[in-house]
Amino acid sequence: MIDIRTSMSLLAVACAAALPADLRAQAEAVDVSYGRWWYDGAGSATSLSATWRRDLLGPVNYGLGVVHLSDQSVVSDRTMTGGEVSVRVGGFGTGPYAVGSVGLGMRHNDGNLDALWSAGAGYALRPVSFLRVGLEARYRVEDSSSRGFWQLESTDRRGLMLQGGMAIHFGRSAQPAPHWGTSVAAAPAPEPPARESIDDLARNAGATEGVAARAASVVNTALDVMGTPYRWGGTDENGFDCSGLIQYAYGQHGIILPRISRDQAGTGVAVQRHWHQLQPGDILGFAVEGRRVTHVGLYVGDGQFIHSASGGVSLSSLTSSHPEDRWWQERWVVARRVLGE
Repeated sequence: MIDIRTSMSLLAVACAAALPADLRAQAEAVDVSYGRWWYDGAGSATSLSATWRRDLLGPVNYGLGVVHLSDQSVVSDRTMTGGEVSVRVGGFGTGPYAVGSVGLGMRHNDGNLDALWSAGAGYALRPVSFLRVGLEARYRVEDSSSRGFWQLESTDRRGLMLQGGMAIHFGRSAQPAPHWGTSVAAAPAPEPPARESIDDLARNAGATEGVAARAASVVNTALDVMGTPYRWGGTDENGFDCSGLIQYAYGQHGIILPRISRDQAGTGVAVQRHWHQLQPGDILGFAVEGRRVTHVGLYVGDGQFIHSASGGVSLSSLTSSHPEDRWWQERWVVARRVLGE
């Protein structure tokens, strides 16, 4: 018999899968975790799980996965397959986070359906854009009871779980976008400076004639691919991620840059972080999560920069008061000059 808690879990998973595709984010990940679950104050089990996840709306994601529990006490080893909807606040870069989930699982040994829920907190590290590792503690419940929510039956288990794991992100997982809580319309697309004027903008900002010419060539190469869609790992006109765009724009003119955004934000020489001090071609670094650079853009001139984010290759502004532009302005942490003065 499936009680109301299990029915609600099943409904949550079904609703997530049934949402129109245009309401879903494109970020996906595979999580693998290993830990220990101490339940009911007496028993314990080793847990190994693998879950495919996809972002849904804001901090909400849904997933399908399998967990194997190796129990040396009351319950024998068992494997469970199921789905869940979870909410994660923070921890998408480096730092602490809170997490909660509700779902439905089927035991392979007897076909029973269990309502599953958990809540807890953890700390994550993101050494590269596509990989997250971390440790977390959760209060976890497997509840097959058909009676009241807090009435245990012999098959119910609840208690503290400690686990470590890693998540490999793919699809569009690494793309930055304005924080999910900022419910604002997209900023109006700014008009780029006239291409023939970029050389003048660079010289007016203090660049020598040769540097200004190279800067104009690099910037115009980036402007040539305006509108190209975002593609994680993309480095060509089929799609760019943020660092792929910068590497492409410079690479077309024989200037080889590192592939990763934080490495690009360490090349060249530092420039004062004020748009009046910038020259076309300068690399701008943004800390989307935490303090480390996770996104880069290319300064165009007139307070604008070009980058590849959720809307593809587009322009944003360092001077506009639009909420979306202010979101980037607040996360701008570094400027670097590659081409010299």
